[in-house]
Amino acid sequence: MNRRSRVRFKTDLTVKVTSIEEPQTTYKARMANLSAHGLSLIMNEELPTGSVVRVEWGDTNFIGELVYCQPHKDEFLVGLQVEAPVYDAKQPASVRKTAR
Repeated sequence: MNRRSRVRFKTDLTVKVTSIEEPQTTYKARMANLSAHGLSLIMNEELPTGSVVRVEWGDTNFIGELVYCQPHKDEFLVGLQVEAPVYDAKQPASVRKTAR
């Protein structure tokens, strides 16, 4: 039984993951699925839960907290809880707000 309150959409997108605490540290990952307030990643590296990261996919950025990181075959399945995606981060926030 699925207890999630939000619908999840399966994906297979390549994304870039950057640690907010260590911005020089970046990782490549695959986004396995996403919903309104979270996404899951498949990564080669294990990351500590509670870490805050930025996930970049084109011009869309997600910033959130890692809520789990568990072994998945030869990789790690990582769960990220996000408040909301930030669209087209190359534009100032005032431009993004008027574009909606």
